[in-house]
Amino acid sequence: MIDIFNIKPAIVLRSLLLLGALVMANAVLAQEKNINSKDTVELIKVIKEEPGAFFSVDKLTSTAAVSSVSGNKLYKTANANLTNTLYGVLPGLTVSQGSGQPGYDAATLHIRGMGTYNNQEYTIYVDGFQTTSTYFQYLSPSEIESVAILKDAAALATFGMKGANGVLWVTTKRGSVGKTKIQVQARTGFQQPLNINKPLGSYDYARLYNEAISNDNGRVWSPAYTDSDLQAYQNGTGVNTDWYDEVLKDYAPYSSLDASFSGGSEAARYYLMVGYMQNGGLYDTSNDDTHSNAQMDQYTIRTNLDFKVFDIFEGKVDIGGRIEDRKYPNFDGNSLWANLAKYPSNIYAPQNPNGSWTGTTTYPDNPLASIRALGYHSTHDRTLQANFKLKERLDFIADGLYMSQGVSFSSWTRGTYNVTRDYARYIGDKQQTTNKNTNPSVYDDNGTNQWNWVQFTTSLGYQHDWGKNHFISEVNYLHYTYDIDQNQNGRAGVNTNYAHQNIAGRLHYDYDTRYVAELGFAYSASDNYAEGNRWGFYPTISGAWILSNEAFLKDNKLVDYLKLRASLGQSGFDSFWGGRYFYQLYYSNLGAYPTGNDDPKWNQGMGQAYVPNSEIFAEKSTKYNVGIDGKLFGKLDVTLDGYLDKRTGIVTRDNSLMAVLGTTPPYINIGEVTNKGVELSLNFTDQLGDFSYYLGGIVAYSSNKIDYMAEIPQLSPEAMQTGNPMGSSFGYQADGFYDITDFDSNGQLRNDLPVPGFGAVQPGDIKYVDRNGDAEINEADLVKVGKNYFPKVNYSISLGAAYKGFDFSMIIQGVAGRTVNLLHVRDQSLAFVDNGNAYALAEGRWAYYPEQGIDTRAEATYPRLSTMGNSNNYINSTFWMKNGDFIKLRNVELGYTIPKALGSKLGLAEARFFVSGANLLTLSSLLDDYNIDPETMSGYAAMKSMNIGVTVNF
Repeated sequence: MIDIFNIKPAIVLRSLLLLGALVMANAVLAQEKNINSKDTVELIKVIKEEPGAFFSVDKLTSTAAVSSVSGNKLYKTANANLTNTLYGVLPGLTVSQGSGQPGYDAATLHIRGMGTYNNQEYTIYVDGFQTTSTYFQYLSPSEIESVAILKDAAALATFGMKGANGVLWVTTKRGSVGKTKIQVQARTGFQQPLNINKPLGSYDYARLYNEAISNDNGRVWSPAYTDSDLQAYQNGTGVNTDWYDEVLKDYAPYSSLDASFSGGSEAARYYLMVGYMQNGGLYDTSNDDTHSNAQMDQYTIRTNLDFKVFDIFEGKVDIGGRIEDRKYPNFDGNSLWANLAKYPSNIYAPQNPNGSWTGTTTYPDNPLASIRALGYHSTHDRTLQANFKLKERLDFIADGLYMSQGVSFSSWTRGTYNVTRDYARYIGDKQQTTNKNTNPSVYDDNGTNQWNWVQFTTSLGYQHDWGKNHFISEVNYLHYTYDIDQNQNGRAGVNTNYAHQNIAGRLHYDYDTRYVAELGFAYSASDNYAEGNRWGFYPTISGAWILSNEAFLKDNKLVDYLKLRASLGQSGFDSFWGGRYFYQLYYSNLGAYPTGNDDPKWNQGMGQAYVPNSEIFAEKSTKYNVGIDGKLFGKLDVTLDGYLDKRTGIVTRDNSLMAVLGTTPPYINIGEVTNKGVELSLNFTDQLGDFSYYLGGIVAYSSNKIDYMAEIPQLSPEAMQTGNPMGSSFGYQADGFYDITDFDSNGQLRNDLPVPGFGAVQPGDIKYVDRNGDAEINEADLVKVGKNYFPKVNYSISLGAAYKGFDFSMIIQGVAGRTVNLLHVRDQSLAFVDNGNAYALAEGRWAYYPEQGIDTRAEATYPRLSTMGNSNNYINSTFWMKNGDFIKLRNVELGYTIPKALGSKLGLAEARFFVSGANLLTLSSLLDDYNIDPETMSGYAAMKSMNIGVTVNF
């Protein structure tokens, strides 16, 4: 058994020598053969730098499923967060939009759907070394050469325990041989909420509230608001506060400025980039010593150096640094937006006539005062990634033999600075709460939250051609430590340490650029597991057949390039949501108990938290992939992939023991999931004189199923997660509303109807189907309701054209096979509950008060209104599940490049002006019917933007 912490360098060295034996043997044999130069073939290269290595494979002979996009294309979408530029550009990548709050606006990414019900986090590498999602999210497109996703076993062959959920591979820009090139890119613009679902005004709120309170009073008309109250709301003399208008501005500013310098010689090349970005907030407040808008300012620097010494040594020094300053009102953003959604329009005006802040015990957090009268919270983050790589050519031993070493140091440090204060709440001149007006109080915490990440790698490789035989091989060793320190004001906090090792190898062979075979393996270790289970072995095999190089297809006018490929292999993942070190025994608090009689002393009880398990190991993914790459007519590029991912050993609580164990069941490797899908990418390009254009499309389908997860048996066999997709929702099958005819003269439900198990019902409540026919509505009637929130289908259309200096581009992206649950936005969907608001969908309520001229029974689309939590209506059911499909115009850009002659007179190599927009249009039935954005349904609104900018090259 190998202890990851105490592994000796000698063991590592012997392992590398053993694994390198095959490499050396092939190298020596190659010296004895008659070497012919490789036929000249025009190849598009995809660089696959394994961590710290210099390994590359021609795309022509690659056996892997890899999709990539350039940083220049990502720059077209103006957004502070890099994840929000990835919509619809990478087949196999699902991008789900999140919050629009500056500094916390990342989208959620999934590579090839969902393969596990445990941690679905993908692994990120920047310039060959692993990094965090937060570091990736705020990289500038200006510093990026390409972003790629590695999807199948062939692409993930060397990643071991970091590959099961896919890899996102980022390559930053580098210098090229030649004179210094200077590029300046600047843009500025504004952002607006993509959608705001405003509640009803005071009049409509009060009108419907009268129905709700009457329903709660046995359907006896008993209005809380009089006719004079309603008239005041109608004529504007009553309180009618639009909280969104009070708190939010019409737009938020956005701007960025980047400058890069690159060039060099064969001996040394350089790339230097500096950048600034400001992302402003929507709040209607200024930035001063006592309060602040939501805002993020970012300063970026990147320096990439490449050098050669004596044609033997090749080196790289990459340094990427960033400073991020964030400021927000000293009130939780999620709570603020929840209050905007929940606080009715008629509770109070933002301020009293004398200027004091309003508030009540029921609605204590005046939304406007929350951003202006509580101070502010700010953070100062400093991030650094420094990579150093060295490659030695050992041609004096064998032509094509090399070694390489690499080391990476990454760090992040956060300091916080808070100004806090409070305010008294009044209605008129009467104070409503015990809060007092206080002077600002300062809290300063300088850089005591931090992490450090050190990675070391070394490789031995061989690359050579002889005749029609082309051979590449490499073995690699990686070791890293990752330390998180969290302290507060100098006091010791939580310190967390991680360690990982990986020994990997790959052998790539192709014959005559027609037949390709590749073998790979990874032997990985993680400190998350007990000795004996820390290491895992992950082999891979793949192959390709380049049919277009066969005699029967050569010089074919239809087919320019055609390749079939297939891969089979395994990878792992060593992180799960339950935590770490579950082979150790932990205790938890069980509550307090008294000892003694007259003056009992209370003692804290402790008990075993769960049963430890020393046999836990990393979950394993077995991946199958077949694919086709082709180019037809010299104009149409086609890529088609089909895949299957079988996940086994998912760490899961063994709930089958819950009834007999007497404590929390242990985690065991028992879960299984099957994930499969198809991806198609098409891109057509053509040129007609001065007019050039392209049209592309992506369609990706993914579907998963839980094969086993040791869940507790349910009363309804249709309510089991096993056999259903991950994230399935279970509830009751709605069957319209109860009507007056469903009740007898005493108001009791008729005996021939199933008895609801959630309390007494009234006319207008939701009726459910008794699926098992036992005359009761209970958990035995549960079924899967709706589709899943995660879409089955992602698709996009990209198009563009250029003519005599003018250019145009556009990306349309959408999803299908998706359902959203309105109960997930309760403040907008459940009228009046918990002193909440009412929205337009409540206008479709079931109501019958003929004396007041109210009868909506025939056209009702919403249950009867109530001011109380209705246990019958507000439970999961088909009633609340709505179509979540959508189509969005993600990006559109129009540009103009000045003529070269004019640019030359101005001393410019090139100058391009552009105007662009993002998220400008959404087509969605959810938006049409309920005014809810299908992606960002609540919280800080997602943003749309308009920008103007210029790119100048010197």
